Amino acid sequence: VNSLANSKFQTRPKNKMAIISPAAYVKSFALIFGVYGLQMLAVPSKMVTDHFDAPSTPLLQFWIRGQSVSLLGLCYCVTKLPAEQGALVSAVSSAAVGILYPWNAKFGYINKGLPVKYPMHYVPEVLMAGMTLGGVLALMN
Repeated sequence: VNSLANSKFQTRPKNKMAIISPAAYVKSFALIFGVYGLQMLAVPSKMVTDHFDAPSTPLLQFWIRGQSVSLLGLCYCVTKLPAEQGALVSAVSSAAVGILYPWNAKFGYINKGLPVKYPMHYVPEVLMAGMTLGGVLALMN
């Protein structure tokens, strides 16, 4: 099945007018999410206090620091996939992170009434929108 999936991605014709290549998009994803992962590992309380009017508790720091492993592992793995597969995983991940984290915090469709702190919370809102759009553009390549 994996070789069948790889052949699908490798035989697809390339669009010469692409705004961003799948390989460049994957590198940008790995860089941006890698920085987030390192912040989660090194300074997990900043993930709370920069974006919310709420204290960073030891339990929150525990969960955030532990999640850094998954995020850093994802960044590594997408760079080892063929570029179009890595771009697809990165684009879907960007959209999912945007939906579950910054846009949910802003609009409250899953978690209502979170004490979001502006202007800092605009950063992940705009960044996840840009990363998701970048992924769509890379996949159009």
